[in-house]
Amino acid sequence: MSWYYAVGQEQKGPVTEDQLHTLAKDGVVTDDTMVWSDGMANWQAYRDVRGGGAAATPAAGGVVCAQCAQTFSADQVMRVGEQFVCAACKPAFVQRMQEGAAQPGTLTYATFWIRFGAKFIDGILLQIIGGIMGFVLGLAFSGGLAQNPAYLALFYVLGFGLEVVYKTIFIGMTGATPGKMACKLRVVNADGSKVSYAKACGRAFAELLSAMICLGGYIMAAFDDEKRALHDRICDTRVIKVG
Repeated sequence: MSWYYAVGQEQKGPVTEDQLHTLAKDGVVTDDTMVWSDGMANWQAYRDVRGGGAAATPAAGGVVCAQCAQTFSADQVMRVGEQFVCAACKPAFVQRMQEGAAQPGTLTYATFWIRFGAKFIDGILLQIIGGIMGFVLGLAFSGGLAQNPAYLALFYVLGFGLEVVYKTIFIGMTGATPGKMACKLRVVNADGSKVSYAKACGRAFAELLSAMICLGGYIMAAFDDEKRALHDRICDTRVIKVG
C-alpha cells in the first residue's frame, strides 16, 4: 500500500507504511500532517491513521469515518473492508459503490502492456472512423489534398477533435473506451469512483502531452507503482482491471 503526505502545499510520496512511520519518528511527519492512501475517501491527520491504516482508531478511543473524517463511537459507524463509515455518510457511500466506486483495497491497476493493447484497439477504431471522415472531406474538396492545403489542416483538427470526443463520451459514460472494454479495463478516480465527463475531457487533452514528449508520458505507466501514465497523474485518475 502506498501512502502520501502533505508538507505545506506540496504533496510527498508515495512511501510505504513503514517508511511513513519512520518519517514520523524522524519528525518529518507529525500528528497534524495530512496523509492519504488507496481506499481512503479523504485525507486524514496522521494521528488518526497511525497504527493500522485508513480505519485506525485514534488515541481518544473513537473511530474515524472514512468519508467525513470525524470521530464517532464504535456503535455509530458501519465497517466496510478496512474502513468505517458513519450513519450520516452511509447513503452517499452506498451511492458511490453503486456508481462503480471500488471497495477499499480492491483496486487492481492495469499493467503497461494491457493498456498498450487497449490503446492499439482504440487506435484501429479511430483510424477507421478517421478514414471515413477523410473520404467524405476529400469529396468536399474537389481539387484533392495536394491542391488544398486547408484540407490537410482541417483533417488533423477534426481528427484530434474526434479523438477527444471519442474518449470523453465513452469514458464519461461507461468509464472505458471500446479498446478498454475489450481488455476489461476502466478509468476511475483515485478512490475508485466514476470519472465525470469534465474529467474525461480534460484527460483526453492531457493525453496529448503524453504523446508529445516522444510517448514518454505513456511509458511512465510501466514504472509507476500505480501504473499511472502522465495524463493519469495530471488528472488524478487510475486505470484498473475489472472482471
